[in-house]
Amino acid sequence: MSISIIKGTTNKFALTITDADGKPYALQNGDKIIFGVKLNSESSDYLLVKRLTKADVTDGACMISLAPEDTATLTHGRYFCDIGLQTADGDCYMVVPCCEFYINRAITQKE
Repeated sequence: MSISIIKGTTNKFALTITDADGKPYALQNGDKIIFGVKLNSESSDYLLVKRLTKADVTDGACMISLAPEDTATLTHGRYFCDIGLQTADGDCYMVVPCCEFYINRAITQKE
């Protein structure tokens, strides 16, 4: 799996989480989803991170939104991302394992 976006543009991803039995998991109070992008899989610092809670769920899907300014200062190229779920009880699950995250060049600029 890989994710590819255009630098400096609006991007929205709908994330639906299921439990081990394949049933939809509804975020609970205190749960958080962390979407992180790093230069490489060994980096300790995020270049881009979004933390989402139950308030970010619409129609059963968690909405991850990237604004143009989130990627405007990043160079085009290959990065790495993953999406984790941290529950209020302290459990941590990897919802989307580490994968490639591409930022492509933009020719048309926002006016």
